[in-house]
Amino acid sequence: MHILSLFSLAAIASVASTQAVSVSGCGKPIPRYFPAPGQSKTLRLPGTDRTYRLHIPANYNVSNKTAVYFSFAGAGRNASEQEGLSQFSNPQFNPNGIAVYPNTQNGVWLSNPKANTSYPNDLDYTNHLLDYLEENLCVDTGRIYANGKSNGGAFANVIACNATVGSRFAAFSIVSGAYHNAIDVPGVGPCEPAPREEGYPFLIFHGTVDQTAPINGNKSANILPVIDILEQWAHINGCGLDSLWTSNVTTFSHPMVNHVSWACDGRNGIVQFYREGNNGHCWPCTRPNDDYISMGLAKCPMGHYVFNATDYIFDFYSRYRLNV
Repeated sequence: MHILSLFSLAAIASVASTQAVSVSGCGKPIPRYFPAPGQSKTLRLPGTDRTYRLHIPANYNVSNKTAVYFSFAGAGRNASEQEGLSQFSNPQFNPNGIAVYPNTQNGVWLSNPKANTSYPNDLDYTNHLLDYLEENLCVDTGRIYANGKSNGGAFANVIACNATVGSRFAAFSIVSGAYHNAIDVPGVGPCEPAPREEGYPFLIFHGTVDQTAPINGNKSANILPVIDILEQWAHINGCGLDSLWTSNVTTFSHPMVNHVSWACDGRNGIVQFYREGNNGHCWPCTRPNDDYISMGLAKCPMGHYVFNATDYIFDFYSRYRLNV
């Protein structure tokens, strides 16, 4: 396996020269067309035909720098559906942060061969949206995080691989990633994140009976095995070409769940994996969510799961910030 030749859109030229915005929204009133604190609203990014859903926490203060959490929906799903699935707007999991749910151009994100690669592409859109949020809200630029489900999770991986956009995010999480090997998609290049002291923290969840994006990949659908992605980030974070996990332990009271953790270059647990026995292409949740309801027992055999992935995501994010 060639770790650094795994798919990414890292080399797309249209975003390569874009610089992070330096204008701060701290001290400014919330724009009148934004949602009020404690609420969510779907908006259009000015100057584009792209939309996103924005949630501002109830305790938002224009003078306090606030973390931002992006969550990208799977193929064919929209921002509102991802808000309900991820629960990133739920104060039980995220009482203090801004949540952002971008929408796709044509139903899929970059990494999927059917994605729209024309300018401005999904990377440009993400970069411009982040600029816009930083201009209008009091954003903590050291605490910006990316998450995604399925194709949206694969796009979170694409973001991390991009030296310009990925360098703005402190940590990444992926649920049931559908990692298309997009090496033949126009503009695709090697995974080349910007070097940084903090490394690239990655948390990945995947079900062992996932039929949509099988955990061991699907050659006919050009989907990579999850282990390829884990080893990619273990290597990038300093574990070396022959990177191995440092622990492989059963968690909870359910022997079906395994938690694997890598310690790379002194960064303990910077890459982590939850291998969900008997779970399909479903966001792990202790209550039936839209995944379990819409996909049914044939694809999600338990009807719910033994832990809430969102709990683990926010705990993971809390350990990492950028030195900006």
